[in-house]
Amino acid sequence: MNRRPRELVQLAGEWKGGVPAHGTMVEEKLDGVRACWIGGELLTREGTPIGGIGHIAYRLRSIEKAVGHGIFFDGEFLAPGGFRATLRHIGQGLRAPEQGTLHLFDAMPAPAWAAGGTDRPLYERKARLRRWVALAADPALSWEWRPGTHGREPKEPALAVIPDTWCATQADVERLANEIWARGGEGVVLKDAESGYRRARTADWLKYKQRGWSTRQVA
Repeated sequence: MNRRPRELVQLAGEWKGGVPAHGTMVEEKLDGVRACWIGGELLTREGTPIGGIGHIAYRLRSIEKAVGHGIFFDGEFLAPGGFRATLRHIGQGLRAPEQGTLHLFDAMPAPAWAAGGTDRPLYERKARLRRWVALAADPALSWEWRPGTHGREPKEPALAVIPDTWCATQADVERLANEIWARGGEGVVLKDAESGYRRARTADWLKYKQRGWSTRQVA
């Protein structure tokens, strides 16, 4: 009998240096809160529902409708004002005002997530994610307002796909991380582009953060 994974999402290990001979995919690690779309809800990695995300839910549901099935989306939720503002937003629960952006970096059909993950390689999942996000309904282009909004939408985009780049050497990774730190960012995540997705902590993803970030309390 297979045991259900304890984690809702795949978690990264710590980067200790080194890069494979063929290089590695690298994404910026945003200073927000990990968030995933499961069964029509946006949840933190601990399973706490995030309120005030009607604009995000509207678009994610429109993607699911367009492709004809449920989708698990994985990303980082960020409210205007940064990390602490994001924690305050989540702390308000369902009373939170509608705001924030879901910065996506992975996705798969809901049944694959329920089964514990997928063997489909990351580079294919990321390309499909971009295609899926392009299908999202945009109220600004519709003749009808989104229900309950009277035409008022948050100023920030509801969805974004986190860009990725390719680093051939350790020096490339460190250079990119230093550029991000110089503008106040958190760091980077190195990802094996050929790897699947597992709801567990894995060495396929490795985070590289500036000293001090790891001591913060993250939801």
